[in-house]
Amino acid sequence: MSEQRRLLAILSDQPADQDRLEFDPYARTLAEIVADPATDTPLTIGVFGSWGAGKTSLMRMVRNRLEATANSNFPIRTVWFNAWLYSREEALWRALISRVLETVRRFALDDAARRELRQLEARLYPPAAPTASQLTLSRGRLPELGDASLPTLTGLELLRRQAQREGDQVMTSRLEEIIADVEESQALTRRDQIAALDDFRRHFEEISRRCILPHGRLAVFVDDLDRCLPDKAIEVLEAVKLFLDVCGVIFVLGVDREVIEAGIRVRYADYETLIDGARYMEKIVQIPFNLPPIPPRAIEGYVRQVTGGGLPDSRCERVFSVGLEANPRRIKRTLNVFLLLWRLAQNREELRQAIKPVRLAKMVVIQQYYPRLFALLTQGPHYLGDLERRFRQTAREEPEGEALSRKREGWTGGEGQISAGPLAEFLTIGLLRDLLTCTAPDEPDANFADLPPAGVLEYIYLTRSAVEERAVEAEVARLPFEPQMVVIPAGPFLMGTPPSQVDELFRLLKAEYEGATRDWLTDEAPQHEVILPAYAISRYPITNAEFARFIDDGGYATREYWSQAGWQQKESEGWTQPRYWADEQWNDPSQPVVGVSWYEALAYCNWLAAKTGRPYRLPTEAEWEKAARGADGRHYPWGNTWDAARCNNKERGPGRTTPVGQYPAGDSPYGVSETVGQVWEWCSSKYGGYPYRAEDGREELEGDDMRILRGGSWYNGAARCRCAYRSWDYPGYRNYDWGFRCVRASSS
Repeated sequence: MSEQRRLLAILSDQPADQDRLEFDPYARTLAEIVADPATDTPLTIGVFGSWGAGKTSLMRMVRNRLEATANSNFPIRTVWFNAWLYSREEALWRALISRVLETVRRFALDDAARRELRQLEARLYPPAAPTASQLTLSRGRLPELGDASLPTLTGLELLRRQAQREGDQVMTSRLEEIIADVEESQALTRRDQIAALDDFRRHFEEISRRCILPHGRLAVFVDDLDRCLPDKAIEVLEAVKLFLDVCGVIFVLGVDREVIEAGIRVRYADYETLIDGARYMEKIVQIPFNLPPIPPRAIEGYVRQVTGGGLPDSRCERVFSVGLEANPRRIKRTLNVFLLLWRLAQNREELRQAIKPVRLAKMVVIQQYYPRLFALLTQGPHYLGDLERRFRQTAREEPEGEALSRKREGWTGGEGQISAGPLAEFLTIGLLRDLLTCTAPDEPDANFADLPPAGVLEYIYLTRSAVEERAVEAEVARLPFEPQMVVIPAGPFLMGTPPSQVDELFRLLKAEYEGATRDWLTDEAPQHEVILPAYAISRYPITNAEFARFIDDGGYATREYWSQAGWQQKESEGWTQPRYWADEQWNDPSQPVVGVSWYEALAYCNWLAAKTGRPYRLPTEAEWEKAARGADGRHYPWGNTWDAARCNNKERGPGRTTPVGQYPAGDSPYGVSETVGQVWEWCSSKYGGYPYRAEDGREELEGDDMRILRGGSWYNGAARCRCAYRSWDYPGYRNYDWGFRCVRASSS
């Protein structure tokens, strides 16, 4: 085995005997209580903790300490009973008592006492009833049942009724006699069983005084009780109290208290007075010991110990120590998922250089602990960078301790305010904040804020192999509908282009499009001031994932979402989804939806308004332009100088749409992303000349007038990827570079 494979070995789920979680003081204390001759018995100690929290490890440490410090004058004999291993036994409580008696026999000083113990154990298994517990009936006896195996009395009663219906008095009488005999036999057997159990309790107490008390103490460790079915677990608890609660015996029970208390409520649900699970446990357990929280330093040390310091990047220890819940079993499970995926990445040539261990460690923690966030990332990888930037910005701007107490309305993006949208529920999770910010912003290959969404997708696709697809789909179906929104403040802005710039812009357009005419630009002029109230606009174009919610919710079949002309065209052409929806190059969930008509974009906004109760709609042409360029009339969202690297365009793009969030350097002054390039975006406005006047009828939604498209697309260059450039087309047309975004009033 190579050195790398030895260091990256997959971890077993076995509990540890050595102290990796700073449990030693607790183990020493519990062992002292058990071994102290002055401790009054019988006694039951409950070690309470959630699944995988380290109960078994702590109990093993207690047992090992007892055995290592044995006192010949006061010996402690231990019994380890793993309830899960015996959970298939018909009576789990009998298996526990048998294990106890087996150990007690070691205390017996003579053969007579040992024989008495064997006879006592035999009383746990009284003779069964002389009749079989099941009766098998062939198809010919009761044709309506076919071949059937039934409880004896049930089968006999069915046969009696059949004979009675057939008028066979002899058989009816005979069956009645057999039924009476079986009932009497079973009653006698139950009586004998009850008597035997009562006798067992009395004799076991006597043997305890003779064999245990004079020669030491018996410590019984019951583990994994909470992994059994509730009825089985409660059987054991009741056996402890009814049969084994005798002098000289101490029980140490490792249980998840919440699981057992829930089982108690279910078991006794039919009682008129609800039996309280907590009170029930108080009667069983005299010393409750709740596993203490594992300190962060112990988690980091635990990770280092179980991995032998062999993680592919030492910074992964920091990631796991701050991001993982203090539960040893879950820690090992998460580490195993990480090690599996890291090996897989190393064995796939296309991933070997792309996947970095620190980022992978963070993504695995998200997938294991935050399935809802992971589901959101499958729909939009840009959300991860947005979330990390939000956490880092909050830490810079707010005093210690205040970051998570703020309202979750969003964060600043340039001059605008960005709403959290579907990220809102994650902004107050401290462990998640620590996970995403535990590495410095400038650390190489460690963060997601500096990784384009296409790069984040590599980690998502790799990590999806460690989660059930149905689980991801179930979480996706529960995601919120609303996109992230950017608040655009009220006030004036410069709309359009000064006539003095038209000649220069026309030369740029002519160089790109041979057939261009000056008329393509004159409708941008004159530049004029427009005053708008505050509003919010979606930060990114609406994506395939967001539009899919509309489709899945019956958006194409619901008349109320559609304008009259849109409904008629949809019906006549049979629209049930966007054009190009099935084409792979356009249908990644995080790409902007393309191939949508103005009517479909409007229907989506109406659907979103109906689902959220907030007035979503398409942006007016003026709202779109202000969001894209700010108030100062700049050519491009980032300024007046063209930079092909800041947007998805013909010069530098891949020749198709890209996942949204890929071009943060191209954000507008307000923090609105990808307003130029990527996709042309439908506006609510009809085409009309300048100056823009909302009240002149151009914002009426009915009719089949030409509607405005803005921003240019992946197919265009600098001449059209400008904030002021205007295009328009028929509202029923659909193209592979047409999409949209939505707006709403900022106060709604």
